[in-house]
Amino acid sequence: MIELREIDHICLLVSDLANSREYYQKLFAVECSPHPRDPSALMVESRHARFFMKEIQATPDILGQQHLSFRVQSLAPVIEMLQRDNISYEVGVFTHFARSNYRWVEWRDPDGIRLECVELL
Repeated sequence: MIELREIDHICLLVSDLANSREYYQKLFAVECSPHPRDPSALMVESRHARFFMKEIQATPDILGQQHLSFRVQSLAPVIEMLQRDNISYEVGVFTHFARSNYRWVEWRDPDGIRLECVELL
């Protein structure tokens, strides 16, 4: 049996790579660089997180099924930024895991992808 330690990276599917790059760089402290083998993809990384974005042709309902969650130290500055940028969001608490339950704030990116930041309880 494989013992999982953490998720290393994921790939978000987006409709417009340039638009998504601008959105994620503005919202998060990330650097984006071209994928070395795929011109339709970017490598996105910060000190603590990394993922890929790949441009595809898909309907908004398919793209909107994706969900990306980031752990943060505190939700307060995230909520302040979302309010400042007039981004609609929801907040809540999740207590159904055996470990690592959290408070959350969630919103949608321009493709409708669910973005979430969590603060551990």
